[in-house]
Amino acid sequence: MAPLIKFVRSAGQTWPALRFTGAVAFAGLVGFEMSDRRGPVLGALAFLVYGVLLSAYALSMSRVRRWSAEHPVVDATVVAPLSFFALLLVPGLPWWAAAVIAVAFAGVFVTVTLYRRRSN
Repeated sequence: MAPLIKFVRSAGQTWPALRFTGAVAFAGLVGFEMSDRRGPVLGALAFLVYGVLLSAYALSMSRVRRWSAEHPVVDATVVAPLSFFALLLVPGLPWWAAAVIAVAFAGVFVTVTLYRRRSN
């Protein structure tokens, strides 16, 4: 029984590294797909946006939760670049239309999020 407990404890210490590796790999896939469809500049931007956000969550979820509670407006506006890059993956949708839709969506999302947080 002792080797199993030792293995579980040692595996628990490697999870942040595995989560970080997965976050960077996922961001790399999104960036690669974006660069394939929209060019290398938007691919690099997508990699940076998704890489930074996912890496922060992978390394310390509790810090991200605390930061989110302390900065509700900035936290809610994160949806704008995420939705912009997600909309850029839609074939045939011009970049300016994706930007307009993302800003409109973010405006509604920020308003609803702030209303919910203030009512609690």
